[in-house]
Amino acid sequence: MLAANMLLVPTSVVFPTFDLGAGMATLVAAVLGFFGLPQAQRLLAFVLVAFGLCALGAALLFGARPAIGQLLTLNQTLIGMLTAVSFVRLITGDAGIHRPRLTGAAAVWRTAVIVQLLGAVMNISAVTLVGDRLRRSGKLCMTDALLLSRAFSPGAFWSPFWGASAAALTYAGAAITNVLLICGGLLALTAFTVSTTMTVRAFGDRLPDYHGYPFSGRVLLLPIIMAGFVIGLHMMLPSIKLAIVVLIVSLFTSALVVAATRARDLHRVLGGHVVHGLLPMRSEAVLFTAAGMLSAGLRALLDVVGFTIPGQYYTVWFAWFSVLAMTLVALVGVHPVISIAAVASVFGPVISEPTLFALAGTIAWGTAAAVGPVSGLNVFLAGRFGVSGFEVARRNLVYLLLVIVLSLPVLALCAKLT
Repeated sequence: MLAANMLLVPTSVVFPTFDLGAGMATLVAAVLGFFGLPQAQRLLAFVLVAFGLCALGAALLFGARPAIGQLLTLNQTLIGMLTAVSFVRLITGDAGIHRPRLTGAAAVWRTAVIVQLLGAVMNISAVTLVGDRLRRSGKLCMTDALLLSRAFSPGAFWSPFWGASAAALTYAGAAITNVLLICGGLLALTAFTVSTTMTVRAFGDRLPDYHGYPFSGRVLLLPIIMAGFVIGLHMMLPSIKLAIVVLIVSLFTSALVVAATRARDLHRVLGGHVVHGLLPMRSEAVLFTAAGMLSAGLRALLDVVGFTIPGQYYTVWFAWFSVLAMTLVALVGVHPVISIAAVASVFGPVISEPTLFALAGTIAWGTAAAVGPVSGLNVFLAGRFGVSGFEVARRNLVYLLLVIVLSLPVLALCAKLT
């Protein structure tokens, strides 16, 4: 069902009525995935849906008559993009890479750069690829976990392959993506440089003999080419949503590479990923759909009662406070997609500074990934590599302060460029 949703999304670009089909597929996928979630995630999704339905019910009592298409805008573009990006893991790997020669600080920097570049396209699969090479006896050292966390999370600030970008642009469709790429890239580069320098020092006595992850042009070539295709196509076809471009490039590139390298197994490889590889994504499907229902309900209620905060109040300082607020609530387990949806609902469907809002959302998403004790990244590090996600989050608080301080001038630059 996730795959069905993914395939329906691009069609809606040409045939807007297909949005209804995509919304229905998203809803069915969420219902099916709900029963396979852990109890805590089921409770969170239930609360979001309940609040959304209560808000919608109140809106109907006040006389609202929203169209069915409005009610089925359930983040299906975001879910479809993340589903397509997951296919990239079928064409990446590090088989045949030998032990690296460089050691020490150079090895730490090389590993961090590889995590950032791979993670910008492959998302969490990059953490799997590199982490599996770094761990010993099934576990990661805490310094390796911090390296993965801090090198990976800045990708949310700029990469169009991250859900952060798709989520922000879903609620701020008029945002200027080129400005987002520039400002987010500057923040990512600065945060990455400073945090990696801090991580090098954290290795202590391990540093001289540290080998890290080896460099391989073959491993990095495909993600770099895909990123180039996405940026190039988006510049050529700016009217098509960036998330749709990412979806198309990810899906077709993966299919073409598998067809060229494993033609006889094409149906088995792709079919196996649809049946088994998409199962871990059910939590994202359910959570993002629930957040979409919350947003739809709030929007309908706020529209009918006439409550909205004028968009012109969304200044640089307000955007900075938004980053701070969305990151702080992530510390208690609130996913950034929920915060972004809530803020967008309060400020109305058209914010006077959509680029500023979108940048604030991506900054909060990337920061929350590193510092949220129950963020997807930290839960993954705990489950796969046996490190404490709460300890990683605690030791990343200094990273939180770094990004919060750096984000203010970046937001100011964004406002100036727009």
